[in-house]
Formats: sequence, C-alpha cells, structure tokens
Amino acid sequence: MNVDVAVVGGGAAGVDAAVAVREQKPGSTVALITPDQNLSYRPWLVYLPADAVSAADMTIPLSEIADRHGFELVHGKVTQVDPDTSQITAGPESAVIEYKQLILAPGAPADRARIAGAEKHAIFPCDADDARELIDRLDELPDATVLFVLTGERIGPGLEYAGWVTRAARAKGRGRVRITVVEDGDALDRQFGARAAQRILQGAATLGIHHIRHADIERIADGELVLTDRTVDADLIAVTSPLRGPDLGLPSHLLDSRGMLTVDATLAVPAFRNIFAAGDFSDVQGVGADLPKTWIMARLQAETAARNVVAALRGEPTVELDRRKVSRMAAISMPDVGGQTLFVRNRKPVIGGSWPLRLRYRMDAKYLTRYRTTPGATRPLM
Repeated sequence: MNVDVAVVGGGAAGVDAAVAVREQKPGSTVALITPDQNLSYRPWLVYLPADAVSAADMTIPLSEIADRHGFELVHGKVTQVDPDTSQITAGPESAVIEYKQLILAPGAPADRARIAGAEKHAIFPCDADDARELIDRLDELPDATVLFVLTGERIGPGLEYAGWVTRAARAKGRGRVRITVVEDGDALDRQFGARAAQRILQGAATLGIHHIRHADIERIADGELVLTDRTVDADLIAVTSPLRGPDLGLPSHLLDSRGMLTVDATLAVPAFRNIFAAGDFSDVQGVGADLPKTWIMARLQAETAARNVVAALRGEPTVELDRRKVSRMAAISMPDVGGQTLFVRNRKPVIGGSWPLRLRYRMDAKYLTRYRTTPGATRPLM
C-alpha cells in the first residue's frame, strides 16, 4: 500500500489527525493503522466502575469514522517503522505501507516497571484492559481496602477513579470499602499546586476518601504498599500512571529515556522531516516546558501535526505549536472526583461547584457528537 499520509494510532490524537488531513486536503490518501476496532473516549474510563456511563457510550467504531471521512483503516499492530525507507510494517501478515508523510500517535501504555513490584502486584487502570480488570476485582471484593497510587506523568485519573469507586460503593451499600489515595512524593503539589491539592483532597474526604501525602514509595508487594517509613496493607493497589513509549521498531537514537519520540516545536523528528508525533508518544522540545500527557494536549498536537503534513505535501512551510494556546490549556485542570471538581489554573484554585463540571461535560459532548453517528450519553449519570 502506498499513501500520502500514514497515521499510527486509533486514539484521540490519531483519529483527529487522520480526519484533519482529509478535511484540509480532500484528495490525499490517508491510512490509519491501529490494532483497535473502536475509538474509546478514555476520559470516561473512570466512570465505568460506578456504571455512570456504559461501555457502549464511550466507544465509536473506527470503521464508521473512516467511511465518513474517507481514510483507509488498516487493522494491525505496527512492528516496524523504517524512517530511511519511509515504510511501516504492520499486522500478523507483515503488510508494508509506504508513506510520504507519517504521524505517529500510538499513545503511551503504563510503565509497569517504574515502581519495583508494581508489574506483578498492581493494576494500571489508565490502560483499557486494566480498567476492566479493576471493575472485575472490585466486584470480587465486597469489603475491600483499595489504594490508588498517584505517580508519574498522569495522576488525575487516580483521583477520579477513587471518587467514582467510592460513589459506586455507597450506591451498592458497601460501606466497608475503604479508598485511599497515595501521593508519590509531591505529585499532587506539582500538578495542582499546594493550595489546590489540599482543597481537592478536602473535597475527596467528604466522600469518605482517605489520603497519604508525600509518600516515599519503595516497592509494591503482594497485598501491601511498602513506604520508607511504614507498610500499608491493601486488597487492591492501582497505579495511575507512569508512562512509557510503545515499541514501534524505531531507531533508539530517536527516542528519549522513556521511549517517547523526540520532536521539535513543529512536532517533526529533526532527522526525518516527514515524520511527526502527536499525543502521549511525543517528547516535544523547544516549547519552553514539558507538555502534560492529557487528552486535550493530544488533540492540540494532532491539529498541528495534521496541518504540517498537509503543508509538507503542498511544499509549504510548517508551523510550530501555538505556544499561547498550549500554555493556556496546560495550565488548566478539572479533576472530576466523584461528581465534584475544582477548576485549577496556573496551579491555583479558581472555583469549585457545578460550573467546572458543566464546562467539562460540555467538552465531552462536543467531542462525542463530532464522531458519533447515533445518539448516546453526553455526560455521566450522576
């Protein structure tokens, strides 16, 4: 197969990029390569334990999106990206796709080895399979002690899972379920700022969620979280979530120490100007700060990557990420902790109550209605 643009990854960044290329250059041939059958709205994974949304409401068949927007859908796992020949090898039959321009947006799975013992003794519910395992395990443990460890590049979902698991336990009359969030080092303070972090935890406490601040984690063992100063027993330990880059068979010198693809402010690989990255897989240099690994940041990068591959196809100059927009969106956090949130900007608390949730759910609805062909839920069932 020969295409103008190949996009690797069937998540938010990959789908947005493929659609945007087709919209901006309708005559281009675009292939989206992914092992997934559906686009999953990952921000809603946290609602599944409480049955606040159904699995059907947060998934959209990729085939429907491909048909509607005119790109080719190639099902298969990418095993090799060869920048020298501009070829991708994918799928069980090792199909070869040749490209003129490439956008790599495969996401980033959990780094299960970053905490000693975690790979064997913990689950990582930011990964979809582990999210389903979390639900199954909770059903098996009517009187559980559950720890959510907040560490790495994406700690927000841990708070959100804790809130919605607590709500589910209350709704099911399981009052002896004990939920505790454990902050690894200063993870909460770094993301939200000290004042906002404290307000978020105070709100979580009204739901019955306990917390351990500034923990120094040594390892995770069978049924226990080992800190430097004590050991905390638990029936279930969930970690959210250090990340690592997936193995796409890329040359190692193009990757950083976490296996992410290093790109410049245009999202291009400096040594291969026809390769761009978007989303969690990107390690963006030259924008003045580390970009958070969030859904909205992935979509902003997809927008720029798509614009730049279209410019390259036309022989036009590429552009850098809009630093003002990126800075503005990177400064905002709105964790949904069991149906309550705090709007945080520049690591300072701004406003709580219903307004931040309405804003968040409006964003959810706008995204879902963009890609759905049939009506479905646009917000969690409170």
